[in-house]
Amino acid sequence: MPSLLHYAVVTDPTSLPASQPGAPSVGTVYVIVSNTHQSDVRWEYIDVEIPVGTGPSDLTDDPTVISASADLDYTAWLEPAPDFSWNAGLGRFRAHHPQGGGRLTLPYDQSLILKLDGIPVSGTAGLIRLRILEKSGGGDDNVPMRRDHFTTTLGLVKQAAPRIPRNFRPEKNSLVDVDAGGSVVLKWDGPDNLDYWIRDPEGNETVVATAAAQGSPVRQQPYMWSPIVPPKRGTTYTLVAGVRGTGQPEQGYFLTTTVHALVPEFGSGTRTPWVEGTVNQGRVTFSADGAEIRNGSGGWGTIHADKADVNGVNTKWVQGRDTNDGRIEFPDTGLDVFHGQGREWGTVHADKADVNGVNTKWVQGRDTNDGWIEFPDTGLNVFHGSGREWGNVHADKADVNGVNTKWVQGRDTGDGWIDFPKSGVRVFADGQNEWGTLKAGKADLDDLITGEGKVRGHFIVEGGMKLSHEGQSLFLTLPDRIVFEGINDFKKWVTFADGLAVTYSKTGSVWISKASKGLSVHGDLQVDGVISVTTGGNSPQVRTL
Repeated sequence: MPSLLHYAVVTDPTSLPASQPGAPSVGTVYVIVSNTHQSDVRWEYIDVEIPVGTGPSDLTDDPTVISASADLDYTAWLEPAPDFSWNAGLGRFRAHHPQGGGRLTLPYDQSLILKLDGIPVSGTAGLIRLRILEKSGGGDDNVPMRRDHFTTTLGLVKQAAPRIPRNFRPEKNSLVDVDAGGSVVLKWDGPDNLDYWIRDPEGNETVVATAAAQGSPVRQQPYMWSPIVPPKRGTTYTLVAGVRGTGQPEQGYFLTTTVHALVPEFGSGTRTPWVEGTVNQGRVTFSADGAEIRNGSGGWGTIHADKADVNGVNTKWVQGRDTNDGRIEFPDTGLDVFHGQGREWGTVHADKADVNGVNTKWVQGRDTNDGWIEFPDTGLNVFHGSGREWGNVHADKADVNGVNTKWVQGRDTGDGWIDFPKSGVRVFADGQNEWGTLKAGKADLDDLITGEGKVRGHFIVEGGMKLSHEGQSLFLTLPDRIVFEGINDFKKWVTFADGLAVTYSKTGSVWISKASKGLSVHGDLQVDGVISVTTGGNSPQVRTL
């Protein structure tokens, strides 16, 4: 007589894969218990007996790790839910009244599910017989409770390897360091009676393997394939397994796997509202007018770069990398340079400065002892050293409207020099206070005062010449005559080309002319001494008058 209850078995996965070395298989078995009668069935126990061992007909070699449970889709009045668990003494999984010895009811048109979960599937493929032992009574014929159990045998398949493609995956991991020369190897397992080809995201297809000849035994084997060019960003590859033929639509199995470049490269750009760092959470946000750099707290961040080539920078200030470095601020008036953490004026170092103007109190060389220039209200002061001693201005040419100076000297300390007293200009020689020589092509003076005048060439006076001593006139030249005052003492000969005339006011005159060849006296002639007359000849005669 058959069992009063009806049994069916379902597995997950539908074909339980046998465990392989390094790849254990775990599955679930569902036993569906149904009451097909129009009357209730009373039952004392339902046992599920599974074969234990490692052979082809064995389901598992360790039933103690299997999790057993019962799932009811009905409620029996005043009855508890059944207990379903492993009974080591019987070597079966038994469903029964939780208090033992009682009977339970399976109402008509109802069912319960006995679940065996987490089954470690043994490693050899084969057909497994599952025996159901049921002790029950009732039903349409109101069969009395039997002394022994009914027995029902169910079968399920334990498959050595699935007969479809599976395990499409990267060989090691899905992250590839392309910059370091990393490559991609895709692997899968499947039967050899199928064609296999790979399709990339652009739709390009590469045939990897073709099906074995028909009639040959179907064998399971591993496959592998590598793209010629490793992916530079996240790329999904599709494995297509089926039959390819001219005019024949593609059909079969489709498996996908995705690999990623460690540093992705996008050939057509990337659209994103922001980019954030992985460690310090610095962020670049793309605003309407460009990009914003933020730190991990959301405030303005810092850009670190070896070089920045930009058309313009709008910033409140610029500072060196250290907090004590100099900084530049940009107020409305222009540019401020500070040093340290305070607001003390700093120093600008540059090879060249091209500016329209510089407002500064002073300018000095790089060393503290160098010369320096200050700018008072009166103009410009040049000093040397660390004090306020006057310094020197060295230039090839100076074009100024005026120079106020105490003295002027040549480049060497022994050169002549000029000083400027209140009375005028003085010229000295040899760097000393000895009078020097003024050399010029022409001198146009209103007055010439000199202690000694020397003329090496011709002395030409135009307009007359006047000599005086202590205010007393001595010598005066006029267009028609020369006037002498005082005593004229001629130590040597005086030669007159045409004659000599001496005129005395009101008393007469004396002259000697070229025409008269003698001395003419007009007026009285007085001689205090002797007048003598000589005659010509070899022996002149002298007569005294």
